Amino acid sequence: MLSQLDIDALAAATQNKLQVTLTYTKKGTGETVVHTGGVYEIGVNKSGAPCVWLWDTSLNDNIRQFLTENIISLQVLDIPFSPPQPYPIKINGQIVG
Repeated sequence: MLSQLDIDALAAATQNKLQVTLTYTKKGTGETVVHTGGVYEIGVNKSGAPCVWLWDTSLNDNIRQFLTENIISLQVLDIPFSPPQPYPIKINGQIVG
């Protein structure tokens, strides 16, 4: 699970439109996966669970949801994120970019 320091770094990366690499444990299978991309939103999903929505820049196909409790590690990259979809970037419901 992410520490407050990691969450702050994730928020800063989101505000500055920088890509991140997430190492994540899939809830259903327990499989560990790595995704790199730009964050579209940090908030809670329909179930009320804290989440991050990321556009995976390597797969370049859709926005993926990650439960923050299942994120093992986070790395902020010095690579700009240019959103390919016309959705606003949000942190807790507030548009930031």
